[in-house]
Amino acid sequence: MTVLGEISPEKLGFTMTHEHLLIDTCWVTDRVDDLLNDEEIAVEELLLYKKAGGNSIVELTNGGIKRNPEALKRIAERTGINIIMGCGWYRGPYYPEEINHRSTNNLAEEMIRDIIEGVGETGIRAGIIGEIGVNLDYLTPAEERVLRAAARAHIQTGKAITLHAEYCSVGLDQLNILEEEGVDLKRVIVGHADSFLNLKYHEEIYRRGAYIQFDGIGRDHIYPDKMRLKSLVDLIKRGYVEKILLSTDRCRRSDLHLYGGKGYDHLLVDFIPKLKKAGVTKRDIEIMTVDNPKIILD
Repeated sequence: MTVLGEISPEKLGFTMTHEHLLIDTCWVTDRVDDLLNDEEIAVEELLLYKKAGGNSIVELTNGGIKRNPEALKRIAERTGINIIMGCGWYRGPYYPEEINHRSTNNLAEEMIRDIIEGVGETGIRAGIIGEIGVNLDYLTPAEERVLRAAARAHIQTGKAITLHAEYCSVGLDQLNILEEEGVDLKRVIVGHADSFLNLKYHEEIYRRGAYIQFDGIGRDHIYPDKMRLKSLVDLIKRGYVEKILLSTDRCRRSDLHLYGGKGYDHLLVDFIPKLKKAGVTKRDIEIMTVDNPKIILD
């Protein structure tokens, strides 16, 4: 399900599974760098991704960080890129006040409406649940309630859940809660796995059946790409390629070419050539960027 309507999974092509085109976390961080609110810039930057060979992106801006379905639809129309929109709520510090006054089932009902009917009166439907996050290395009661709501929305709709879990192994705690709720973990993506380059963590995600998402490619303030490359090659050699997804998580002005950043095309123009040089086959790259997204988004 894209913001322009349903398409065949075969039409997804090369897909990055964790991005932001329009997002506002500035209202919490008080940093203007954390505000992406210009459609024209989004179009220009996305066209560079298209020129490099990109076909689709998953746009995970959701509740509390200024999701804009109508703008995403306009961007999709102008660029020809398939945009899959998320739903739900991000993580604790970015929750709107109303989260504190709503039940788990009530939150789930809104996600289900976003998926089945569309957001508000727009008719623009979400195609994935998330990103659903944890702010620190433990879940707050509100974050657990949102996560359980995401699980219930998944069970009703079948849509995949994509998680925000940074710098630690908290993704496993999220998987535990989702499993308690009856979620098939094969339909779950553990995001930001490359913010914690710990082999045991990645292997446990794989053992549980979830996807290991390396979505910080090019974000050198977390890890330099050469370290991500080494970790990723190791995972591929161990036979985990069918559970790996790749993306760049562009969410700041400084991520974009216009502001001196690496842009949405970094994965295609810089990182994938390095994967090839490191001995990763064309087929393995296709599995991570075409086949795996097609499976998880179907």
